[in-house]
Amino acid sequence: MGVIHSERYIDASNFKTESDYTEAIRKYSIFGRVTPQGKEKIINALKNDGHTVAMAGDGVNDVLALKAADCSIAMANGSAAARNVSHMILLNSDFHSLPDIVYEGRRSINNIRRSASLFLVKTLYSLILSIIYLFMELPYPFIPIQLTLISVMTIGVPSFILALEPSNERVSGAFLSEILKKSLPTALSVVFNVLILSLFTSNGTFSYSVTSTMATVLTGFCGLYLLFKLCFPFNKPRILLFILMVLGFFGGGIIFSTLFEFVPLTPVQLIIAVIFSALSVLFFEASQRLIKFITSRIIK
Repeated sequence: MGVIHSERYIDASNFKTESDYTEAIRKYSIFGRVTPQGKEKIINALKNDGHTVAMAGDGVNDVLALKAADCSIAMANGSAAARNVSHMILLNSDFHSLPDIVYEGRRSINNIRRSASLFLVKTLYSLILSIIYLFMELPYPFIPIQLTLISVMTIGVPSFILALEPSNERVSGAFLSEILKKSLPTALSVVFNVLILSLFTSNGTFSYSVTSTMATVLTGFCGLYLLFKLCFPFNKPRILLFILMVLGFFGGGIIFSTLFEFVPLTPVQLIIAVIFSALSVLFFEASQRLIKFITSRIIK
């Protein structure tokens, strides 16, 4: 029949206590002669054991279990009671539709995670930098048109493309924590770069135009590094996307330098930018490990 471990079956009419159900769900795969209340107890036992449970049914005797399940699925030609308590109704009453539903759900959640990670980065570092620069006697290092280049090449175009690609990867982890694990380290890397650069050039070492250009390059690099992490594992469309975004950001900055108010950097300034970029990668990896550790402790 295609049921994994179908040889493990048991007569559920012999169950008397809650512990009987808990022990049974760990040993058996098929349950026979199950009452409506028994179905509900099996669902609750699986949930208490740490599982996410789906229940499919079409009759009144399935209502209790459908209400208890994390995801309940009813048939269109089933009873009205089953349809009313279910999260999902199969209009064609065909189980063959379920794999497509699962794949579509995975695609939506995984792609939204990627896009949300990109969007949240700018929100976080803009908020943090705005608050910090309110109390610092230093000019804000970005010009609005420069932020436009960053937004287009590290957020707008990549998020649009990634939101449309197929993705059948299994969904794991909490939605918000998974987003923060990627976006928060990137935002902190941007804040780290910009603050150190501003303090380094605060004595007039570089002009404001040079500082602004370097800050934009470093912020774009952090955004592209996050895009690199989100595109992994790479396939041909993701490789093409990443290469185009890198060329678009740096090529656009060079070709349209006047539009984006970029100024040429000296060899010394370029070396400083490369050093800051390397430090931002180290800072990203360290802060990501720290955030993963903190979130795992909170979840536990």
